Amino acid sequence: MRLMRALSMPSGGATAPQPAWPAVAHIMDTYLGATETFIHDYLTAFERLRAVIIARRFENLDLFPMPASGSLHRWRPRRGTPSWAIASMKRRLPGMSGADPSLEKTLAAQQVRLMHAHFGPTACDLLDVRRRTGIPLVTSFYGYDASMSEVVDQFRDRYRRLFDIGDAFLAEGPAMAARLEGLGCPSSKLRIQRIGIDPMKHRFRVRKDPGTGPLRLLMCGRMVPKKGHAVALGALAEARRHDKRLRLVLIGDGPLRADIERQIAALDLTDAVSLMGGRPRQELLHEMENAHIYLQPSMTAGDGDSEGGAPTSLLEAQASGLPTLATRHADIPQVVREGESALLSPEGDVGGLAANMVLLAGAPQRWGSMGRSGRAHVEAHHDVRSLATQLEIRYATLAETGRL
Repeated sequence: MRLMRALSMPSGGATAPQPAWPAVAHIMDTYLGATETFIHDYLTAFERLRAVIIARRFENLDLFPMPASGSLHRWRPRRGTPSWAIASMKRRLPGMSGADPSLEKTLAAQQVRLMHAHFGPTACDLLDVRRRTGIPLVTSFYGYDASMSEVVDQFRDRYRRLFDIGDAFLAEGPAMAARLEGLGCPSSKLRIQRIGIDPMKHRFRVRKDPGTGPLRLLMCGRMVPKKGHAVALGALAEARRHDKRLRLVLIGDGPLRADIERQIAALDLTDAVSLMGGRPRQELLHEMENAHIYLQPSMTAGDGDSEGGAPTSLLEAQASGLPTLATRHADIPQVVREGESALLSPEGDVGGLAANMVLLAGAPQRWGSMGRSGRAHVEAHHDVRSLATQLEIRYATLAETGRL
């Protein structure tokens, strides 16, 4: 009952030295992609369990510092991993464990009681470890791993084995849960674990009418099809026929950058769109503070790729008081209050999004109530501190009883 006892320990007190806390191994391919704040926010919110992070590659350690009680460890690369990638994994990194790359030896040395795999393909690589060690395996799916046709086709048989052998599966919302069930995940092993942020890190501010000045829309995300940049630009061009104040700031980069630049020129939006590229997180938050409306027109890409759950930036925008425009895609309707904190349109609907732009731009008297509604929604349902406690209890229940 060690995990259960740990959950009853007072947090932050000297009676529970951090090195003695029970360990959960968070296993992933890369720690961490620049947009994967949804993983880091949980890792830093845990209070009773020690995070052992095991990854094949390490990136952005300046953006995502380790929790005080955590540790970093290398994981042996897959066969066929390029030599340059192996070399990058051998760099000396602060806090990283020593030379032994054996995953099972690391699990034993760190006294790991439970494994949490981030993304489905990573979990598939852990099935033999699960069988040999008997350590329970939790898997979180996040989006492409359950929706992109190429990935699903490649891993379909391995996913069936994962759903049979794995102990528990976490989805951000009901849309993702339904998708996993469609792939064969038993409902008895499936739980909703909402995406979370720390609202206290986001200063709330009611947005004011800029009058005749620029009305700033903000959109953040990688320039890939599922983010809906083409729809956003088409809608902006339509909406500006009614309100020339509208400006759009785009933060992010990616393979569609050249296509987006060409569309901006073709729609004569050069003076209305600012392409900022990938920016540090503090700059993103600064742009949120300066924006009037947040834009998230996510959609299902031609290859099936989708948000899966919902973008973390939608929660951050609402926490800061931004009224939002988004689409009825994946679990986005679950992370906003439609008609209260956000106006939603069908995914891919340029005209519908443009109409909502014009409606919201012309109703600044609604912005305050929408901002307060969004902030209240995030505090009530997406505060990572309470969600981390929920997950710690789930870990403990699974480790001690074998069931969620």
